[in-house]
Formats: sequence, structure tokens, C-alpha cells
Amino acid sequence: MSQPIAQQIAGGLEWLDERRASALARFGKSGLPDTKNEDWRYTSLAGYTQRWTDYRTASGQPSVSAGGDSPTRGADSWVAADMFTVDAVDGAFCAPLVGTPPGLTIRSLQHLTPEWRGRVEGLLGPPEGPADGSSPSSLVDLNTALLGDVLLIATDPGSCVAMPVHVRLQCTAAPALRQPRLLVDMAPGSQLTLSLEHTGAAGALVNAVTQIRLGRDSQLNLIRVQALPDDGMLTETTHIEVGEAASVTVTSVDLGSQLSRQSLTVLLAGTGASAIVHGLFLADGHRHIDNCTRLEHRAPLTTSRETFRGIADDHGHGIFNGKIIVQPGAAGSTAALTNRNLLLTTTAEIDTKPELEIYVDDVRCSHGATTGQLDANALFYLRSRGLDPAAARQVLTAAFLRESLSGVAVPELRARLETLLQARLQAGPPATMGTGT
Repeated sequence: MSQPIAQQIAGGLEWLDERRASALARFGKSGLPDTKNEDWRYTSLAGYTQRWTDYRTASGQPSVSAGGDSPTRGADSWVAADMFTVDAVDGAFCAPLVGTPPGLTIRSLQHLTPEWRGRVEGLLGPPEGPADGSSPSSLVDLNTALLGDVLLIATDPGSCVAMPVHVRLQCTAAPALRQPRLLVDMAPGSQLTLSLEHTGAAGALVNAVTQIRLGRDSQLNLIRVQALPDDGMLTETTHIEVGEAASVTVTSVDLGSQLSRQSLTVLLAGTGASAIVHGLFLADGHRHIDNCTRLEHRAPLTTSRETFRGIADDHGHGIFNGKIIVQPGAAGSTAALTNRNLLLTTTAEIDTKPELEIYVDDVRCSHGATTGQLDANALFYLRSRGLDPAAARQVLTAAFLRESLSGVAVPELRARLETLLQARLQAGPPATMGTGT
């Protein structure tokens, strides 16, 4: 597998050759993760790998892509009037940008000036992997080996970027495994609202990586929306490091795709750092949606709160594996993890595994999970007020999911997500959809 990948490594970024070569060697040894790994117990990438192979056979070329210098825009997706929109198509940055908000820098790795290299390398980490001795995932290694273009978003120290930034990560119909990479560097004392939207054409196959670093006293509101076509497939790795007295709010929404697997890691690395994570997914039809989260307290007086909600309908399969870890140096930390799920049919499935690991005294931590059906009393009440059974179910289901959108600070975006949810619930599952596993 490593030979065709090596043929696709993009030129023009020789200063990253050592990093890409190390990542390629690691991926050649490990390959893609499988169900023998406990974190991947419920998600097989067999269908993902088969599509990768089919693309290579159909095109007669290696079935990976690192992006190019002059991408064309993909299928149209939503644009908000009060947000600054940035397009990345097939992993490549669409430039130039006009009217970038004050206090914000957005650059392509292909057009990076030497003075920015140190900042980029600090975000990417050392070539051999994380400094704490842990190994990067094979999916991150695959993405790193194919670095052809990276979107860098950086704030100035003390800046408050008034206009939210909306990044559309689009995948065209060209047969290839796409490798978008996003780096976000929050300078000390800065503030930013950032939304990421995964969209694309039918047959999309994507392996995305996002790395975020928050400096002292900075604040980031991150909204991630996965709205790929019904047959799309996505593996996504997001790593967030939160510095001293910094705070991050993450809202994750899964509404599309055939197979979606998100791995989210938040490291509370500085004293007083805090994180709030909201998540929701709607797994209908034969969708397979897997969210694996890890919130790690590494410093004293850190705080985390995570709430994930999911609905499975028809033959959908939802997975939530959430873990909070409080390390020995994190005395005085507070953490809470809650997962609530609804099963709307007997053929749907949800697997949940909330975990809590504590290695220090003087902490306040809690975790729990529930999986059940719609409340019979609430259904009866709505029907007594004149709603038919289907409408009553839609009202209760929408209300259950809508609470998780409270972290979306952009009213226009929150209204759009609520509308999408309502439309999906009214339309029902897709008529035809293959299995994602």
C-alpha cells in the first residue's frame, strides 16, 4: 500500500520531507485501523478500503490525492451573510481571499513564507510523533504523508475576530481518497468563532485531520458539521490543545454520510483551562456514525463538560465512546460526561461506552449514559392535542436533538441546522442506501 502512496506525495514542500517520510514509514507498518483495536470495536473500515481500491482500479492510478495548487470549487453549499467563508476543495485551499477580518491570518501551506514555518511546525508536532511519547494514529500518518496543501488559520495576540469564519471542506466527484488538513493557532488573549462543514459530491471518500492550539487566555467556539452525501465516507481526527486559562466550546453535528468516524481529543494542558463539548448525530437508513472522544486533564483546576446525544432509526447504527482522563498533575479538576440516546426502531442500534479514569485525589467527576425510546406519556399528551403519531414523534425527536445546538453561537447557522434536522425527521430515512461497514 505504501508504494502507490509514495508516488502521490506532492512536491514543493521539501522542508516537510522528513516529516512525510516518517509518517509514510509508520503507516506502511500499521495500515488502517481495524476492529481488533478497542476504540474501533464497532466500526469496520472494510467498505472504506474497498472504495479506495475500486477508485484505484477505475482510474488506473493511485487512489489518493494530496490536493493541488489551483483547485476548482466543488458543489455549492450554504453561505451565511454574516460569516467569512473559506473554501478548501479536495484538500486544497481556494485563494485568493478578499476582506479577511482584522486580527486573522489565513494562509495556504503551498504559499507559506519562511517566518510562518516555525508556527506551522509547532502545530504539526515533531516528525517522530507527539512529544509525550504516544504514537499518532495511522490515519493522521496517512494524511501527513500526503501533505500537499494545508489551510492555516491564525489569530493575532489579543484580537477579537468579530466575524465568524466558515470553512467549507468540499470533496468533488473525482475518484480519490481526499486528505484535507487544517491548522488553527489561537494567539494569547484572542477570540474566534469557527465553523467547519464537510460537504461533497456523491461517492466522497475523505480522511480529514484538524489540529488546534489555544494560547493563554484565548477563546475558541468551534462548530463542526458533517453533511456529506448519503453515500459519503469520512474518517476525521481532531486534536485540540488548550493552554493556561484558555477555553474551547465544541459543537459536533453528524447529519450525513454512509460511514462517519470522528476521533476528537481535547488536552487541557494549562492551569485553569476549560472545555465544553456538545454533540449530536442522526443515524437513519443504514448510516453508521461513530464518535470517539477523549478529554484529558493534564493541569490543575481544569474543567470539562461533555454532553452527546444520538438518535438511531430504521437500520442506523450509532456509536459513542467518550473518555475523560484526569492525570496525576490535575488536582482540583472538575469533569462531567453525559450521553443520551434514542432508539426509534427495533432494527436500529446504538452502542455507548462512557469512561472515566482518575489518577489524582481532590477532583469532582461524573459520567453516565442512557439509551431508550420516546416517552410514552409525552407522545400521548401530544396526540391528545391533535397531533397524529408521526407528527408527535417528530416533535419529540427534534426537541431531543435541538438542545445540543445551544453551543452554536451564530444564530443563522443554528437556525439552518435546526431546519436541516426538521427536514430530515419529516422526510424519513433515505430510500436506498448501502451499509457503511
